[in-house]
Amino acid sequence: MYYYLTGALKRRLILELQDSFGRHPVYRKISPFIQNRFHFSERPQMGIVVQGSSTNKVQWAPDNFVGTVQSHVMLAHVGQPSHPLEWVREDMALVKERGGMPTLPGVYFMEILQAPTSPGENGYFAVDPMLTSSNEAVLLFQSGVEREAQLQQKPILNTLRLWEDNRHLLVEGTDYNVDLSNGSIEVLRHFSQNSRLTADYRYAIPSIGPVAFQWNAADFRTLPGIVLAFGKRAEAGDKVAVVVYQDRVDTAQAFGGKFEANFDLQVIARDTIQMEELADLTIMYLWGEKKSVLEYEGIEILDVSMGGEAEEIADEIGDNFFFQASMSVQMRADWELHVPLPLTISQATQTTKGGLDGIQEATSDLFFRTYPLIAGRNNDYERIG
Repeated sequence: MYYYLTGALKRRLILELQDSFGRHPVYRKISPFIQNRFHFSERPQMGIVVQGSSTNKVQWAPDNFVGTVQSHVMLAHVGQPSHPLEWVREDMALVKERGGMPTLPGVYFMEILQAPTSPGENGYFAVDPMLTSSNEAVLLFQSGVEREAQLQQKPILNTLRLWEDNRHLLVEGTDYNVDLSNGSIEVLRHFSQNSRLTADYRYAIPSIGPVAFQWNAADFRTLPGIVLAFGKRAEAGDKVAVVVYQDRVDTAQAFGGKFEANFDLQVIARDTIQMEELADLTIMYLWGEKKSVLEYEGIEILDVSMGGEAEEIADEIGDNFFFQASMSVQMRADWELHVPLPLTISQATQTTKGGLDGIQEATSDLFFRTYPLIAGRNNDYERIG
């Protein structure tokens, strides 16, 4: 996650003060003039400026390790590492509302088509889904000599695995043949009566996109139940994969702690009484109105203190002054970094249609390196050994 801690806290402090003053019948007019440093084209009559900041680290452990994250969603590199997405998370509210992950299990390949170059500019990405079919019932042998079966979807090359009674993995070319153009299966040997064939495989569905995105923004809609967080590192041609599992699995290691951040505020006004009232309101709003709300989100307001007062000449000829009051706000907030566990998609072949035999072919060489190693079959299609 590449939001700077001080920048995020400073933005939040400014937004909360703008919200509080925006509901004051007299001083709501200063709400647009509560800003970071002096970002004014012309100096306003009244305002609050966040001038500077400093931070101190609160460390809970030598390596800051918090624990292992379990999720339905994992971010994986495709070939060479690239970072168009800073992180992916479950949309917990939607997952809880739907009673599970709304997006179907599979691998969702994302490619950046056009990258933004400035704040507010749109970039565009596309998603090529490769969905997972797990434990699909294929055939119940009545006599043991049945020779034909049919898959519900057309499997992608090299992803089909057939199982006998959920225990024995069959070998293509020895136990069966598959026609990728229509998903039909030819059984090549005899099986016991009442034994069952089940299948795991992946299949392609139409691409999604182009979808617009911006710097430092999150996408909640493209893949329902998944938050795609973009930073500022996307480049055209970058490729990553969002892996969605049927069950929650270990997806990342979490490192974290707390930072104490100190912000210097300067209240400016053309009248001493207004200056004092603005300073008092700032303290009241932060202590009485915002403290409990922010602490619920893990942002603690530790101290709000007044500094000195000063005068600054606005017009020497007219003998006009700006009056300033210095304040400081001390806040403490959690920071957390998720390091994805080493799952790498080493190669993905572009989808092609047609050819000599009309077979649709995609992702011809997939290799998964996943920690921890699990031998045999699991509930999420992957067979790792």
